[in-house]
Amino acid sequence: MAGDKRLFSDMVTPAGLAEIKTYADGIGPWKPYIMSVKGVFGTDGKQVDINGDGKVNYADASSLPPTTLIADAHKAGLMVHAYTFRNESRRIPADFKNDPKAEYKAFYRLGLDGVFSDFTDTAIAARSDYLKEMLAK
Repeated sequence: MAGDKRLFSDMVTPAGLAEIKTYADGIGPWKPYIMSVKGVFGTDGKQVDINGDGKVNYADASSLPPTTLIADAHKAGLMVHAYTFRNESRRIPADFKNDPKAEYKAFYRLGLDGVFSDFTDTAIAARSDYLKEMLAK
């Protein structure tokens, strides 16, 4: 809309989600809007290559506490499908110990309704494990 100065960050607030509900059934945010990551920084201000592979990426960072985005979206009556889940170690935060299923399950436990994944077999296996966890409770 011409002149609208809002950013994506404005649309993931309760007010923004209420507006989205007027025209959509769900949202598809990037994973860090739900659970971001933070790396360790050296005295030079650069992120440290924790695993020593010569590259700085998600494998050198740990997950931060989740935001309220999933709960806020559900409260507004919206589904949440986050993107993009992958199996490569450089795409998985260090605290998941290079286990892509652990990352999926962490998001499912937050109430995520669905995922965009380049590895559907892993997504389905993790969802199955998560559902077994829920039945055992």
